[in-house]
Amino acid sequence: MIKMIVTDVDGTLVKDGTHDINPEYFDVIKKLIEKGIKVVIASGRSYSSASQLFGELADKLYFICDGGTMIRTSYEILKIYPMEEELWKGIYRSAKTLPGIDICISTEKGGYAEDTDSQMYHWLVDSYKFNMSGIRDIDEITENVVKISVYHPEDCEAVCRDSFIPMWNGKAKLASAGSAWMDCVNKDADKGTALQWLQQYLGVQKEETMAFGDNINDMEMLQNAGQGYAVGNAREELKSVADEVIKPYWEYGVLEVMKTFIQR
Repeated sequence: MIKMIVTDVDGTLVKDGTHDINPEYFDVIKKLIEKGIKVVIASGRSYSSASQLFGELADKLYFICDGGTMIRTSYEILKIYPMEEELWKGIYRSAKTLPGIDICISTEKGGYAEDTDSQMYHWLVDSYKFNMSGIRDIDEITENVVKISVYHPEDCEAVCRDSFIPMWNGKAKLASAGSAWMDCVNKDADKGTALQWLQQYLGVQKEETMAFGDNINDMEMLQNAGQGYAVGNAREELKSVADEVIKPYWEYGVLEVMKTFIQR
């Protein structure tokens, strides 16, 4: 019996970086919750972005935010996996040397960037609906930093592959979060670790959990669910660990599977 449904957002429910979600998801998720199923939104997005996507329904959801570094409800933070100051500053300064990149620093309260006129900054604010602020220097940040997101408009993974990834992989956890993003978080944090914590917190077993995703940063999450689904547009690496491949996000594959639980 499924007691928890966990789903990624970008590339799984919606097109990357948009808030254009099929409103039928709201009705179906509400009915799932009424049936006693816990619904969890697990995203690389910040809480401000993910919660706005679901509007008033956010009060009934659990959130795994910023790539698994923060677990919360609309009322409180339940668990956080911050990065050590020396680590995140080192990653930031190293990323600054890469060609054509921009960087977002995510904290427990919001996001920060140095260039507020950049393509990345406006995409995060206007499309993702992030709570962002500009800074002159990273030493201005006094909050817990949970994620460094490296952005490149074309192929971030390729730009990071030769030097950046070998330098920091193992000291932090690095994962592609779409073609434009490379997320860097606490080495003990990912969506799978966060899901395990939430399962224990809510008394839900792995076999009672269903998960949906599309990218590398969803892999551990699917592996910690009894039933793991990759949408049709998912990366091949994720499809290889999924129990089933369903329709792509633009054909509402997740919605189709969710509906089957209302009918039971």
